Amino acid sequence: MKHDFEQRRERRINNAKNRAIKNEQEAECLYQTAKKQASFIPMGQPILIGHHSEKRDRNFRERIHNTFGKSFEKSEKAEYYAEKAESIENNTAIFSDDPNALAKLTKQLTDLKEIQEFMKAANKCIKKQDKEAFLKLNYGIEKLWEQLSTGDYLRRLRFAPFKLTNNGSNIRRIEQRIEQLKKQQTKVTTDKTINGLCIFENTEANRLQLIFEDKPSPEIRQQLKANGFRWSPTEGAWQRHISNYALYSAERIAESLSN
Repeated sequence: MKHDFEQRRERRINNAKNRAIKNEQEAECLYQTAKKQASFIPMGQPILIGHHSEKRDRNFRERIHNTFGKSFEKSEKAEYYAEKAESIENNTAIFSDDPNALAKLTKQLTDLKEIQEFMKAANKCIKKQDKEAFLKLNYGIEKLWEQLSTGDYLRRLRFAPFKLTNNGSNIRRIEQRIEQLKKQQTKVTTDKTINGLCIFENTEANRLQLIFEDKPSPEIRQQLKANGFRWSPTEGAWQRHISNYALYSAERIAESLSN
């Protein structure tokens, strides 16, 4: 059960791009089909009410309308998957299953603390009107001095208190995530079998994985999905993010197999 964060990310991007291309091609094909069908109807030709061809004509026009509709639906899907691929590529969020998550979070924490100290020092400089000291600070530039010493739309000089408060909250949040990741790395891995169901904590992938001897019944599959587990063909297991509740749910499902 190898796990590679970057490979999994690339698979998601490529899958979204391929779906975008496929839907765009299908949309174009449906559009051309509907356009060709519509060309058989003379320009401005009305439905001949009472004529023997009325029913056939109405059905034909309805098929054209539906084909155009399907084409537009495919175009919307293509746009959705194209945006999804772009979103994944541009996502800078740090995920816990990223093998470099701890290093990235530590770097982010250091940057946030530097900004916090800068804002505090900058406010002192603004209060004393000490421009020379301000410009010696990291991030202290002429343009920022002008903005802070002039004031915002509420005529507040310096960095507003809420900015320090919000940044402080982010510092505490990142510190908590780092602590959780450190605990996770030192945690004893769960690897047990109950009623033939293997419950395995894949800490590298940050997933609790359930491995069945045979394909689970529809009822069990429904129970798995209701508890947040999803089938992963690449891992060959039903899985969800590791948590105490995930383990509790897995054990309950395993125990139900004896019924």
